[in-house]
Amino acid sequence: MTADAMCNVSRNVYDSVSLVFGASGQIGAACAAVLENAAEPVLRISRSGGEGCTSYDPFGPNSRPLNAIVSAPLKTVVWAQGANANDSLEDFDADRSLELYKANCHYIAVTLHELLAADLIADGARLCIVSSVWQTVGRRNKLSYMMSKAAVQGLVLSASLDLAERDIMVNAVLPGALDTPMTHKNLSSAQIAQVKGSTPFNRLPRVEDVAATVAFLCSPANTSITGQFVAVDLGFRHARLV
Repeated sequence: MTADAMCNVSRNVYDSVSLVFGASGQIGAACAAVLENAAEPVLRISRSGGEGCTSYDPFGPNSRPLNAIVSAPLKTVVWAQGANANDSLEDFDADRSLELYKANCHYIAVTLHELLAADLIADGARLCIVSSVWQTVGRRNKLSYMMSKAAVQGLVLSASLDLAERDIMVNAVLPGALDTPMTHKNLSSAQIAQVKGSTPFNRLPRVEDVAATVAFLCSPANTSITGQFVAVDLGFRHARLV
């Protein structure tokens, strides 16, 4: 059964093998599609709902427990939800910063705890978080975003150790600037050219590249990779071309 079919049935509990949070976004949708192509039933979740997605927001006024949405133990969980913002210490807003932290990091901790408490994650499961290269690379006017993504690093390292006894592996994928309409909208032509020129490839990675990396880390082929942060940025994070 496809994710669309599962989301269109009248009942609220789905037998699911894989779950993708943030599946209404470009990266989340691509991750869900790759998992479905591997013949895995996928439950797509989004805070705002959307086509083919089940609406769920742990911080919303009408929040329902995850065990009202999914019943079968999950072997794959992907977190591709999140929020973005520009700020610095000069225009810092504490409330806005906390909201970004909730969206980008606390959301993951809350939902992972709930899934574990309800025994909805199978032994040997593979968990993957889509973070960002700005987790470890500095960028101007990205204070709260970078802080929230840096917190993801601690979450992954902690969870990968705490869940190891159940053979559960936890990793993060760190996309760089991707070749998407959003990137072209938010960055000028000069900025995009600068990013492209920051590696010998002279191009931007694609959403499909991120999804393929997530799919591998969540596949049975991954038998030893855990607590790692895999950048999908064509070398942008470590390249220094002189």
